[in-house]
Amino acid sequence: MSSAQIRGPRRITVVGTGTGIGKTHVGVALVSALAARGCRVCGMKPIESGVTEGVRTDGVQLAEVSAVPPGRAPFGFEPPVSPHLAARQAGVDIALGAVKSWVEAQEAEVQVVETAGALLSPLGARTTNLDLTRALQGQGLVLVGVDRLGVLHEVAACRLALRVLAPELPAPVVVLNAPEVEDASTGSNAGELQVLGIAEVVVEMPRGDARGAGARAAAEAVLARLEGRGGKSVDGSAPGAGPLRFRRGSEG
Repeated sequence: MSSAQIRGPRRITVVGTGTGIGKTHVGVALVSALAARGCRVCGMKPIESGVTEGVRTDGVQLAEVSAVPPGRAPFGFEPPVSPHLAARQAGVDIALGAVKSWVEAQEAEVQVVETAGALLSPLGARTTNLDLTRALQGQGLVLVGVDRLGVLHEVAACRLALRVLAPELPAPVVVLNAPEVEDASTGSNAGELQVLGIAEVVVEMPRGDARGAGARAAAEAVLARLEGRGGKSVDGSAPGAGPLRFRRGSEG
């Protein structure tokens, strides 16, 4: 795919409402979908903790589906703790400039960058993932949460932080991952986010293989919104009619 054929953002930043909510699942689905189009895409996680030999880390999973695998990440830490604590234990400062320079050095038509932890998780003293997101200056932003009780507050808090602290950033496409265990709110949260005016665009991502049919359809819906296009879910829902929902489908 030539540069002239790239319709959407050249850099997509994936942030989360919390830790362990499935940002990598969404990132892998996005990278896989772009690679399937023939795009020279690179998925990367420049800051990561819990990095040990033989462990299939988030960064490894993103690299596996990338058409252009990234180089070695600048900040990888062995202790499975918050990156700011791991960096402190290693006597290292996580420098946003170094992260940005590394990201920019990855030669790809489109970059999908996953942050570590939640939007306001600390990377150091007075530095958070939101600061990193601003430094990366991505043209596309994806906010990932989980379709469970509490996500309305979590998304609202992140949206407020983005509006107040980073008004120059694009409005995020909100993606809700299906929870491991459903609760009474599961299935209604995406619609409520829109009805309450918390989020304009919400896509529901199924569990299972991030490269499977359901996840691919959801990823294409996210990309369509990032590219300024509409999109329909597998049940034929039209753009603007509510959240885009996708079934798990075949995992081929």
